[in-house]
Amino acid sequence: MRKIWLRNYRIAALIFVLTPILFLLANCTEESENAWTANPAQRIRVRLVESADRITLAAGANPQVSVESQPGSRMLAVPKGGTIVGLDGNQWNIGGVEVGTGNMTFSPGSDEGIRINGTAYRGVIKFVALGDGKFDVINDLPVDDYLKGVVTKEMFSSWHGEALRSQAIVARTYALYEAHTGGLSRYWDVYPDQRSQMYGGIDGETPQGVAAVESTSGIVLTYGGGSGKIFKAYFSSCCGGVTQSVTDAFPGEPYLPPLAEHVNGTCCSASKYFNWGPITLPKTEIVRRIHAYAERRGAAEGRVVPEMQITGIAGLQVAAVNQFGRPSRVMLTDSRGVQYSMAAEEMRTAINTDPASGPTLPSSFCKIKTDPTSDSVTFYDGHGYGHGVGMCQYCAEADAAAGQSCEQILASAYPKSTLVRAY
Repeated sequence: MRKIWLRNYRIAALIFVLTPILFLLANCTEESENAWTANPAQRIRVRLVESADRITLAAGANPQVSVESQPGSRMLAVPKGGTIVGLDGNQWNIGGVEVGTGNMTFSPGSDEGIRINGTAYRGVIKFVALGDGKFDVINDLPVDDYLKGVVTKEMFSSWHGEALRSQAIVARTYALYEAHTGGLSRYWDVYPDQRSQMYGGIDGETPQGVAAVESTSGIVLTYGGGSGKIFKAYFSSCCGGVTQSVTDAFPGEPYLPPLAEHVNGTCCSASKYFNWGPITLPKTEIVRRIHAYAERRGAAEGRVVPEMQITGIAGLQVAAVNQFGRPSRVMLTDSRGVQYSMAAEEMRTAINTDPASGPTLPSSFCKIKTDPTSDSVTFYDGHGYGHGVGMCQYCAEADAAAGQSCEQILASAYPKSTLVRAY
């Protein structure tokens, strides 16, 4: 394996090694949303399964199981083909045997981990009862073990090592930010999919991804004076030549220079989505999808979302662009003449909700053609795939192929950011 790339790293970050995570706490008291809580073990909790009524559990060796109502742990004999775990009322049932109540935890009996619904995971597996026979399944494990199952689920394992190292640092920064912000008020930190970042457990690991994680262990991105603060290091597949700011993509999130819009040119042109379209959707289908999105968002927020009231589409057009021409807001006019202004990225999310077998929009970086007399809307001259905030993965690979280092790739992707050792 190549010598750790940080050997040539010239800023003072390396003096942090002996004062792990607490150093990053120093400047985090003014803004609670950016505050860290000391977590020396550096673990992450992944919400693998949500609101299940049963799952299949298997293990390479007999795991240890503990239940709150039964102090201590005991070895569980798991059949080779696995066993079914579920709830009978408030009693956990494993393979037809009731084992107790309260939260339940499985610890692996070997390096093969524990399989949940066929996928193997490192760390411990926690079961959290939700009521009505439903439960969540949480994978609790060290951050770097988690990242080994992330890097080459988010990037191709055949890509250059410097791109993969960049991905490892970005994914670590994102995960730790979530663990020490939103994760403080819940029993999990991240999802295993695009709502956070893709995670494949042990089955998602590759030698290339493991090497990228191990050679960058503990390194994160920060912004601000001194050691700075970690930030939500967004990334997406292909920016289409122009990124967008975090504030434009996700209104309500604070503006940060590392997550500002900038021009990348044609560096991600290797992606098949660098240019795309046209995509045509019936207006009735767009309304149905927006209603589905508004219903889900309303349920999550406990309110009625205005877009639930959309009756039809008389017009849909780009209403604002950022300084480099990428759409930031769209305006929808319904059949009553009522107008709805939405962030372009929110509109893409809404249009991609519950798509059945129909087409979806790769990005919000496109033009829109709406004819009041037509029953459809056309999205054309499209560019990119994903929200376009932060690091463009295809640009990172192009930069790595051109000989750029991980440090150079990240400096370009997140302007004014700093690399520091968090642990």
